[in-house]
Amino acid sequence: METKQGHDVFRQVGYIQQALSQNKKPIGFFIGAGCPLSVRVNHRHEDGKDISDPLIPDVAGLTKAIADKLKGQKDKQSSWDRIIQLMLEDEEAHPNIEDILTRVRALRSVAGKGNVRGFNADELDILDKEICKIICDEVNKSLPDKSSPYHDLAIWTRSLKRDLPVHIFTTNYDLLIEQAFEESSAPYFEGFVGARKAFFDLGAVEDEKSLPPRWSRLWKIHGSINWRLDNQKNVIRSESMEEGYRYLIYPSHLKYDQSRKMPYLAMLDRLKDFLFKQSSVLFISGYSFADEHINDMLCRSLESNPASTAYAFIFGKLDDEKYKKARECALNTPNLSLIAFDGAIIGRNPAGWSFNEDTRANIPNDIIIPPSNKSDEGNETSCELRLGDFLQFCSLLKGLSGGVEDDEE
Repeated sequence: METKQGHDVFRQVGYIQQALSQNKKPIGFFIGAGCPLSVRVNHRHEDGKDISDPLIPDVAGLTKAIADKLKGQKDKQSSWDRIIQLMLEDEEAHPNIEDILTRVRALRSVAGKGNVRGFNADELDILDKEICKIICDEVNKSLPDKSSPYHDLAIWTRSLKRDLPVHIFTTNYDLLIEQAFEESSAPYFEGFVGARKAFFDLGAVEDEKSLPPRWSRLWKIHGSINWRLDNQKNVIRSESMEEGYRYLIYPSHLKYDQSRKMPYLAMLDRLKDFLFKQSSVLFISGYSFADEHINDMLCRSLESNPASTAYAFIFGKLDDEKYKKARECALNTPNLSLIAFDGAIIGRNPAGWSFNEDTRANIPNDIIIPPSNKSDEGNETSCELRLGDFLQFCSLLKGLSGGVEDDEE
């Protein structure tokens, strides 16, 4: 995508800071799979070199980890090998784990007591359980300390008395948000009630407006590694995996049994309800717009409520091929701003960043990278804005945690 220089970087960050500083408007965050990559863990490689890896792998890394554990031997195909072969036959060249788990469950939904595409129901159930078990093992990690961006977000949510609760939506299965909020003494409600085996309370979810506004709302759209479907088909939250329990991890909106469908649809309803609130502002981080169902719901809701606003921060350049769907959404949705390192689509207008000394503001270090050379056009030059890095976005929140300004009457 060819972009012209034009969006004033200091003005735009100022608008974002102002939106984050309101305590009377609905504010929400959408946390995608890219956010855990901002938390790095240092360790020594077997060759003696010190390296830094993300705490939790991205979707590609997760897919590889599962493939390494489930693929068969040279002389014997596993169920994993067969499902991959089937997807390749259907011209899905590079399926990731979410594509694969979706295919497994789609086949299971039509298998009944017979066979489908060479699989029987038992094989598909076992493969589903094996995949989910490895996902849980891979993403069941703890934040290394209290200096993480997740802690900055948690502390920001409790940094003032709120008229309206902060809503946090995530497609991630991990427990990083829960850990950060609990370690920061930031109260939250995620739809479950109880202590020993907390149960999903749909009534409380739909009536969450009656809960205290100082409790943030946490809505895990694709489930969680500690959600279970028990033997009585109840949705519970539990660390144990007892006999007959099923994991509640679901990567797409394809058909599930009624118990699995219920929390998924309830979480999506919360997102839709939030976007229909007057003057709501949603900040999207770590999401590449790969889920067509969520994209459609986001864009349709924003179109239906022009008074709502969404800022989507992406890690990298605006014309990166992996953000093609994100660009399509922003180019067709005036109240969705797509913020990249080198430019943005704001009000459907793609342009690069300009660095104007006349509008320079006090911004935390490393969020704006100044230009190395001045342009010939005066004091406006290109620069880099790194809010697409979840670490830098939460650094902005950290700078705002000391106080806020009330909305203008």
